[in-house]
Amino acid sequence: MPTNSDYDKYLTSKAASLIRENFPERGVTNLLVVKWGRRWRNTLGHIKPLESKDFGSVIEINSLMKSTEVPEFVIDAVLMHELVHYFQGFGSNHEQKSKHPHKGGVVDKELARLGWGELITQSDKWIKENWHPLVQRELGQKTRIIRKKRPWWMG
Repeated sequence: MPTNSDYDKYLTSKAASLIRENFPERGVTNLLVVKWGRRWRNTLGHIKPLESKDFGSVIEINSLMKSTEVPEFVIDAVLMHELVHYFQGFGSNHEQKSKHPHKGGVVDKELARLGWGELITQSDKWIKENWHPLVQRELGQKTRIIRKKRPWWMG
């Protein structure tokens, strides 16, 4: 059984490999940390600055993706999506290419330009068909707390 350290090394080396293969003309210009994040229901990954954009950036990938049920191409697609954000200046010190990170499909267009269009389509299909059942098995049914509204005279 792989240890957490094994998973961390896997994710870090995977990100380094994707950067070398897909962004050779661009460099990592600040500290870039790639790690497993929390087990979110609806978030596959995200990028944010570490303290400040000039200091560094952190990409977190949903820890539910450690499951053997998740194909490697799905992890690759999520990592590539976040790396595109990094190189487009979101959560990093690179020049920001647009005001909003997804406006006009800029991420999808960049992924298609890099030759990832077909893999992204396959990944989206797998996520649509399999993600929510995986989340329900791992995290259980989401329960809603319904609060009764107090009468106005009770404050």
